[in-house]
Amino acid sequence: MRHIFLFFTAFLTFPCIAQNVTLYGVAPSYSQMGRISGKWSYNLNATSAINMISQIVENKNFPAGHTHFVLQAMSVYQLNKKWSVGGGYAFGRHNIFGLRENENRLIAQVSYQHKLGNFIITHRGRYEWRQPVNLQTHIRSKADIGRYQFWVTYPLYDVSTTKKGFYLMASNEAFLYFKGATNGPVSSRNGSLLSENWMHLGGGYNAGKTRAELGYCFQALVRNKVQDYRLFNLLQINIYHTINWDDVQYWWYM
Repeated sequence: MRHIFLFFTAFLTFPCIAQNVTLYGVAPSYSQMGRISGKWSYNLNATSAINMISQIVENKNFPAGHTHFVLQAMSVYQLNKKWSVGGGYAFGRHNIFGLRENENRLIAQVSYQHKLGNFIITHRGRYEWRQPVNLQTHIRSKADIGRYQFWVTYPLYDVSTTKKGFYLMASNEAFLYFKGATNGPVSSRNGSLLSENWMHLGGGYNAGKTRAELGYCFQALVRNKVQDYRLFNLLQINIYHTINWDDVQYWWYM
């Protein structure tokens, strides 16, 4: 937590020196998950980020437009009620204000979930091996990144009597760049181990097999070697849908 605090206070302490870029946009996301067999389950996710306002910083144009799109597929094994492990693959398309890169990611993760009163606490540690490709130079690079996410969910309904109702949520995810890419801005370290941090605040409605969330996401990352920051303020729109393999079989034989 001390490193995260220092990460955020850096740009607050020197606002007149750093040429920070502050962006405003929207980030829609769709996730589909479900049980395959026994303790095995799957998770599919599509996430996008769109910058909504154009601006010029240091005579450089930061136009409005689509900046990131990531598709992810995961397989998850439930060890017990609290612990799970998983692995998967993700593909990203990035447009960093005119510089385009594609990226392959291999993912390994472990999750731990527990309750604290009415709060549901989830910890997730993730390792990602990334291979971004600069589409202008056609140069490939590699990155090794660790991610730790801590999030809290607070149901506004009695979970012992119903599975439907409103809830609140908050989370923080820190990115540790053990090795950064060197062929462009995507997954680059820029001289700092803790080069990126995401915070989420929001709420949603649980309809049973479908959940809808609306919230605020603040992304901060070191954008260059002189430690300037890119600050992304996003309206987060999340849809989660559960489809189990048994449901698919039922539909098939109807």
